[in-house]
Amino acid sequence: MLIYLDTMLWNVLFDQKVDPGDIRKSLASRYANLVPGPHVFYEMLKSFHSPEPRKIERGKQLLGYFAQFVRPDTPAARDNMELLAAEIDTIKRGPLAVEMFLTRTEREVIRKNVEKFATGMLDEQATKFLADQKAFALQTRAGQKDHLQHRDDIKAGLKSVSEDDLCGWLQQTTFANAGKLALTHHIQRIIPGIPIERAAELALILLSPPIKRFARGVVRADLYYNWRCANRDSVPKDLVDDMYHVLNAVYCDVYATAEKKQAEYAQLILTSNTKVAVYDEAVPVVQWIGSLA
Repeated sequence: MLIYLDTMLWNVLFDQKVDPGDIRKSLASRYANLVPGPHVFYEMLKSFHSPEPRKIERGKQLLGYFAQFVRPDTPAARDNMELLAAEIDTIKRGPLAVEMFLTRTEREVIRKNVEKFATGMLDEQATKFLADQKAFALQTRAGQKDHLQHRDDIKAGLKSVSEDDLCGWLQQTTFANAGKLALTHHIQRIIPGIPIERAAELALILLSPPIKRFARGVVRADLYYNWRCANRDSVPKDLVDDMYHVLNAVYCDVYATAEKKQAEYAQLILTSNTKVAVYDEAVPVVQWIGSLA
């Protein structure tokens, strides 16, 4: 069983002084593993932008702790757009020929970077990534709000979908033209210069059986974001980052979070292959994680 923890739960593990070796061994005895993901790593790096030395020091310690879970013998999640590229690759090579998790060599590179950044030294690539992520989130929020302000017909259609009907609407619309168009745009982002006709063809294949978890998840995330923006007129500034987090867990058995609000949409975005679990603060985190296995 593969268990993906959100950033808050990694903080809880650290704060409760859970020994990395002990929890790895305990989970392994139940054929389970914690799956570190690149988005967790990137979120931990954000502490280095804080003006408070205390937060920067905590970021260093947290990264050093996290590095102990990036092991040669345990799986680690790929970045999100790498998952979409991998799913496209399965069309050519077949699902059994494509690895949805980082290879042993790739995990070692990540581990070395985590250990390096735990000293407080960010390289140019890490700094650029954090700046790009922030700009992307701001652009997404502003762009969608502006788009809906000028398209009353789209906003009215989204507002006609009640919260009770949201799950069914997401499932249906994912396979409709709106879903295929959204996925086509994502494919064009990761394959520069691809003709739109080919991108649309790939989108249609990805949304057809057998299930491609990330393709369906990223379309549902886009649709949910649009629906939420139309129905609530605003969205939390960290929603894009949080949904990115959720999507990073699509090939895991469990997405575990300490944020109850995430459960509202995580189970709408992820396929039925991934269970959503919300941490019960009344229970020691190591005991709770053990219960998931």
